[in-house]
Amino acid sequence: MERGNIIEELRTIIVETRGVDEEEVTEKATLFEDLGLESIDFLEISFRMEESFGFPFPTDDLGEIMNSVGENSTTDDVTGALDKLEGDFHMKFERANIAGVNPFDADKLRDSVLKLFTVGALVDFVAANGEAEA
Repeated sequence: MERGNIIEELRTIIVETRGVDEEEVTEKATLFEDLGLESIDFLEISFRMEESFGFPFPTDDLGEIMNSVGENSTTDDVTGALDKLEGDFHMKFERANIAGVNPFDADKLRDSVLKLFTVGALVDFVAANGEAEA
């Protein structure tokens, strides 16, 4: 599936799930900050992605990243979780978002991690995993 087709399908899913304007759903848009998704919205989107694209979305593994930014977490914990996602699921993250964050400031670390989840990261996931399924 071509990247343009993937983003159009994701745009439809996100607009219908979250009710945002179509023009807000760009590859650089962050899911939680820019588009205002909440965890329940993210689950709905992941289920709809599975229906649309025909392969499971790693919601458990994504949950692992959220769990990696608890009260006693460090950037090493987050980096390990991201390495797993990038290796196992071919998701790409702009890690500059977590660079320089105080590794023991759980709130700032969590906010920085949430900024990693962009529409583009979802497109990368679908593109890589769609090729693997073919």
